[in-house]
Amino acid sequence: MNKDAHLIGLKSTVIEALGKMNGIPSGMPLVLFVISENGKVVGSVTDGDIRRALVGGARLDSQICRVMNKKFHYVLDKRDYKKVREFRDANLQLVPHISKSGKLLDIINLRQKRACLPIDAVIMAGGKGIRLQPYTNDIPKPLLPIQDKPIIAHNIDRLMAYGVEKFHISVNHMKGQIMDYVGKHYGHLGVDFIEEGNPLGTIGSVRLAKKFFNDDILVINADILSNIDFEDFFLKYKEGGADMSVAAFAMKIDVPYAVLETSGNMIRGFSEKPTYNYYSNAGIYLFGKKTVKSIPKNVPYNATDMVEKLISKGKKVSYFPIVGYWLDIGTTQNYSKAKRDINYIKL
Repeated sequence: MNKDAHLIGLKSTVIEALGKMNGIPSGMPLVLFVISENGKVVGSVTDGDIRRALVGGARLDSQICRVMNKKFHYVLDKRDYKKVREFRDANLQLVPHISKSGKLLDIINLRQKRACLPIDAVIMAGGKGIRLQPYTNDIPKPLLPIQDKPIIAHNIDRLMAYGVEKFHISVNHMKGQIMDYVGKHYGHLGVDFIEEGNPLGTIGSVRLAKKFFNDDILVINADILSNIDFEDFFLKYKEGGADMSVAAFAMKIDVPYAVLETSGNMIRGFSEKPTYNYYSNAGIYLFGKKTVKSIPKNVPYNATDMVEKLISKGKKVSYFPIVGYWLDIGTTQNYSKAKRDINYIKL
């Protein structure tokens, strides 16, 4: 987003503001933020503000200060996800992120961002993808294309849509290809690459991250395709006061036979072709930064190990049911399914 397209000086006129709005790219909100001589944001102007001012007697050569809204909405901290959500729900389109002194730091486009979640994301991209051969003979699993971009890009883009700005990517197998791709397409994010020496399980490499910037961490497997609502996941995790939350997908198992209900070696009854419903681990986790210290260094460690350890210590571990789409692209069959499904799901 070009911030300059939405900025105008305090001494500008109404006609200059209209000219500035005319230059805003198609599809972008017609909103300008008024900047004083000392660089502070002092107001906002929409096309509606100008229209109402002209009807009220303002002229095209009137200064913008006559029509601007001095009681504009803003955030002092982009990590204030509750306020950002409040603005989004109120149908605001652009919100300035300003410093305590009033200087513009950024402009949040609430048409493009669904939230501003204060989390670090760790993408686990070190697997060999053996079950996906021959597709993975010469390309690592996270770079397998689905529609117009690799699997890992779908996950990064979706997390960015929820306001995630701090990324760590754990790599091992064919790591050079992954690092080159991410560096080329997401270099502006300053991604931290966690380079495994030996495989460290599904979550062990998180311990090797250089630095986490937020208090909470989301870990996701790179080979997952899902339209999970990351904001809802995060809110439920925070509101429930959990030490860790595990995203889960529903599984239904239909037994085609009558099942014996037993006690010892005695039959107490039958369940005729029962259906059992379960929740299974979806490979997406949320937990506090402090929990990272409980991960042992340089030894294989799985997310299930962390869950069991936290439970054994009396910590609170919750689960979050995914109500949308979820697929583990771990087999050739699921890879083919993902390439078909992508045309019908909204990520």
